[in-house]
Amino acid sequence: MFVLRGTVVTMRPDGEVLPGGAVYIGDDGLIAAVTPIDAVPAGFENAVRITAGGLIYPGLIDLHNHLMYNSLPLWTEPARKVPWTSHNQWGSAPTYSAQISQPARLLGAAAGRALLRYVETRAIVGGTTSIQGNPRGAVPPDNELIRNVDSEKLGTHDDFIRVSTLVADSKEALAPYAAAVAAGRGFIAHSAEGSDPKLRSEFELLEAVDVVKPQLVAIHGAALNADDFAVMKAGNSSLVWSPFSNLWLYGATADVKSAHAVGLRLCLGSDWGPSGTRNVLWELKVADLWNKAHSVFTDEELVRMLTSNPGDALAEMWPVSVGRIERGALADIIVVRRSEPEPYRSLIAATEADIRLVVVGGRARYGLRSLMQRLAPSASQITVGKLSRSIDYGDPAVTWKTVTAELEKIRQDPAGASNRVATAFAALAAADPDVFSTGFSPAAVPADSFVLLPDMPAPELDVQMRRRGTAGATPDPVAIPELEPLTTGAAWFDAVDANPFHHGLLSGLRAYA
Repeated sequence: MFVLRGTVVTMRPDGEVLPGGAVYIGDDGLIAAVTPIDAVPAGFENAVRITAGGLIYPGLIDLHNHLMYNSLPLWTEPARKVPWTSHNQWGSAPTYSAQISQPARLLGAAAGRALLRYVETRAIVGGTTSIQGNPRGAVPPDNELIRNVDSEKLGTHDDFIRVSTLVADSKEALAPYAAAVAAGRGFIAHSAEGSDPKLRSEFELLEAVDVVKPQLVAIHGAALNADDFAVMKAGNSSLVWSPFSNLWLYGATADVKSAHAVGLRLCLGSDWGPSGTRNVLWELKVADLWNKAHSVFTDEELVRMLTSNPGDALAEMWPVSVGRIERGALADIIVVRRSEPEPYRSLIAATEADIRLVVVGGRARYGLRSLMQRLAPSASQITVGKLSRSIDYGDPAVTWKTVTAELEKIRQDPAGASNRVATAFAALAAADPDVFSTGFSPAAVPADSFVLLPDMPAPELDVQMRRRGTAGATPDPVAIPELEPLTTGAAWFDAVDANPFHHGLLSGLRAYA
């Protein structure tokens, strides 16, 4: 247990900010008290007391991601001169498989644990404490570094949430999800991603199977209109807005002005490396840029999109609250250097350099070495851009150096890694010729392996996997790009500037650096 002292931005409904406040964090991973709102709890007399040296916020919640792909750079299809109009299009682009699907899939199969640690590290350096988009396949333990929303058990054996990444196109395909929602489980579903109005049919199908309820978290909704948002509001559902990815691929994004007008709960998600921001802290800046042009949201409303709003969405599924600093909530907390007089604007303006401490489930996981030495003395050193920080992976043998070294080993010899993976799965195919009949499924994962499987389009998958089950088949060559830096910098901004689809709006991100 320990106590954090500083200015506490509670994100409670009343918007209370507590200068000189204190957050009491218990050994159970929950917030025991927030003073001066609550009485000082018993048992903290000898607790470590930390002067935060910044603003104390709830940890950031990223409700839309695809973690397996976050070692990859921004992607554009060179032959494409106009924006896409539907999510059904770009997965079959000529360069998609070679530049996105194949390298991510090889890293996930050959070094799944290291890849997951890498992408979680990329998230936590931006203040993320919970993230959606855990890859299929091996399930990480709760709180290995940050919370994986899809698989988080909160110390129970319950499976709280179902996820549909590739859009289900029939009532039959949605039936298992509808049954889960009827049983009180959550449902996170991609829907209406793109500018084509015909994509509204995807949401209409969700209506038809009666899942537009409090447990529904719909991702994208870029083709939806005010009537659709009214239906979602009536069902107390949530919409996750990913403006960078929408503008990057489609040149347009969700009509969040209409969504806000009807009172729909809005959250933010950073999507994935090929068409998204480094972390959800930067997605907040994209939302801010959009808002400067449209004047829809207050700064507080923007910050709620990655704190209390996703927390309220998860409260429909999880038995413990998150996203606010209040007694009884999960102790997922960040400390951020104050750079602006107003606390909400200070978070909007913050970059990775301003993240001083990240606490997940009451455990200090990442932060300034001066703070981490008192809270996690066994944490290892990590260099983040020009910054020196400490990080605790929960295992003294795991450091940032060992994580990157394992991934670099695969990157330097993709052919060898591919052959090793092919041999393992060929043995599976020999034992069960139908193991790949429906693609690379979790059932094909060796029991003693930590293998991550794709949750995005993989056009080469069926043919290649079946061929790998054939004796003597040679895997296709895979080129894995250099690992992306953890921080958002000049090379990334240059790549943003080179894409014309967003009409220059996203180029404004450089001003936040």
